[in-house]
Amino acid sequence: MAITIQIDEAIQVTALPLAQETFRPYGNVIHNPRPELHPSAFSSHASSSLPSNAVSANQGHAIQYRNVSRVSNLYGQSPSAKSDAVMSMFVCSARELSPLDDTQDKFTVRVLERHPFTTQTFAPVSSAAKAYLVIVAPSLPPSDTDRHLPVPVGDDLPGSGLPDLRALKAFVATAAQAVTYAPGTWHAPMVALGPPGTTLDFVVSQFTSGVALEDCQLVEFESSGREEPRVEVVVPRARLEKL
Repeated sequence: MAITIQIDEAIQVTALPLAQETFRPYGNVIHNPRPELHPSAFSSHASSSLPSNAVSANQGHAIQYRNVSRVSNLYGQSPSAKSDAVMSMFVCSARELSPLDDTQDKFTVRVLERHPFTTQTFAPVSSAAKAYLVIVAPSLPPSDTDRHLPVPVGDDLPGSGLPDLRALKAFVATAAQAVTYAPGTWHAPMVALGPPGTTLDFVVSQFTSGVALEDCQLVEFESSGREEPRVEVVVPRARLEKL
């Protein structure tokens, strides 16, 4: 069951290119840091230009980048104290954006969700669409409204309250980037970007307990006198044209 949040003042953020440096508070970005480098050239680059986590693998036919994303299972702190590692596939249709002006469009954020006891990794596979929006928010301090939501306890976790929409962030990701949401990170469901009728497919890895309130917690937004909530992500068209 979702918690409804009333939004009275307009919240609007511009989507930036997805990069690990800016996404770090919310999880990890997974990508090939040297897509132009063939594995056969590993030895000539290993000591100078390759990341420190790069090793030659598969008898010289691959480069392995180790520990590119953290996997966390915090279900030991959940009421059920049980979990399974699961993989699923999401086939996401491209979302329609609304034009703002001649150079940019907007996406209305109607819902955010979080998975308090698990990381969740979305890895794109070859699809018709080639980009997607990543929309995240940190947590507010706990309140009476969210007191009933089960959450783990720890200084290194994002927090246990509802999403802080004044700190909403948005990023444009490419199909060459996978993303891992840290436990408890509020995020929008995947927003595929592309021509009408196209899809972007993801393999999704996470832990679950089968208990709805432990596995996924939802908030919905509404604004008085409006059909759509006043929570918007601005997407510069030039940013998509470069992909």
